[in-house]
Amino acid sequence: MNQQLPRSRTLALEQDGPWLTVWFDDPANGNALGRTRIAELARLTHGLALRPDIRGVLFRGRGGVFCEGALGDVLRAGANRDIDREALVQASRSFGALLRRVATLPQLTVMAVEGPAHAAGCGFAAAGDLVLAADGAEFAFTDTRRGMVPAQIAPIMLARLGHRAARRLLLLGEHVDARAALDIGLADAVFPDSAALDAEIARIRDGLTLCAPGAVAATKRLLLDLPGLLPDEQLDMAADVFADQIESAEGREGLESFFGARSPGWTSPGGGRGTRRGS
Repeated sequence: MNQQLPRSRTLALEQDGPWLTVWFDDPANGNALGRTRIAELARLTHGLALRPDIRGVLFRGRGGVFCEGALGDVLRAGANRDIDREALVQASRSFGALLRRVATLPQLTVMAVEGPAHAAGCGFAAAGDLVLAADGAEFAFTDTRRGMVPAQIAPIMLARLGHRAARRLLLLGEHVDARAALDIGLADAVFPDSAALDAEIARIRDGLTLCAPGAVAATKRLLLDLPGLLPDEQLDMAADVFADQIESAEGREGLESFFGARSPGWTSPGGGRGTRRGS
């Protein structure tokens, strides 16, 4: 039996079979990531790691706003000198840990950016596997212009954009529109309106049903871990992941279906993640 996803006051969750849409549900406040929403997202990502039946997660903002930053409550307390250093460190670390959890979820993650994605909102978007932007989306790296440091989004931006683009955006606090975001690799695709964006999300969702969920999760882990390894270590890790997957129930199902000229079980409505060795 699958674990129930946690209830939330700041997020709206819509599950449709193996696909979950997570809405930031406070457009009046820019769908910003305050401490409460960060904590609720952390609980959600922990729950998602235990839900192999959910194969794709879409993050989106209500009201045509993706996310206008994070920790505004902490920054206001800092401006009033009403928060100590330890609390500042813990708040920053909690947000960084959330970004890492999002980046390492076993599911495919899609970020649908409409309207502003500012500061930490850019970092959250960049933590996804795919970033889809509608025309009118705006990515703003405002921290240095406000005397702040984009501390926890820096690792995410470096991983997604590389040093050259990340340096320019983060050091100069630049704003880029959807087309410029596509040019630098921050967005994977741009769409003229919400209808076209929705159509692409539906296409991705349909395509995901053809992919084995365990293989998707293993590939994500491999892509995240390989850059930190030496060449021989990369060879060893890749070989182990390859062998583990073939020896898993899912891998056997994939090979049997391929050589048997039939569709694998995970493409059916009840198809799920195979059991891996040691699971």
